[in-house]
Amino acid sequence: MGLLAACSTTEETVAVEPAMPPATMPGSTTTTMSGSSSTTTSTSGQPALLEGMFVSNVHTTSGTVKLVETAGKRTLVFTNFRTDGGPDLRIYLAENTGLRNFIEVSKLDNSGNFSVDLPAAADPSRQRYVLIWCKAFSVLFGNAELK
Repeated sequence: MGLLAACSTTEETVAVEPAMPPATMPGSTTTTMSGSSSTTTSTSGQPALLEGMFVSNVHTTSGTVKLVETAGKRTLVFTNFRTDGGPDLRIYLAENTGLRNFIEVSKLDNSGNFSVDLPAAADPSRQRYVLIWCKAFSVLFGNAELK
């Protein structure tokens, strides 16, 4: 006998909102739970250090994410981002999709185009996966590998 849990029981999609300038979504207080540059330019005009395209896992997730750095401050810039709705969605940075050495970046409250600041403890050279995670039900909605 098994137990099947889902993060959402409805086929709800987060609506795309108008484009928002970078850094409009503040990062939350975060803690670590365990122990090649690109010439592409982000929507803010900053050169992207790394970038990735979201793929769906348990729920439909799409869009792109870029890592940019300005004056020593690292930011994730989301473009055309969409995912199904969930009760407790978070943005994590991790070494893999299994949550190895992950850090919570922010609560996910947006869709479309937006930015979130990375916490100082984040190490994108090792934590190369951006995960959309439902914390309440431990469900991976989607992920993007930063390359």
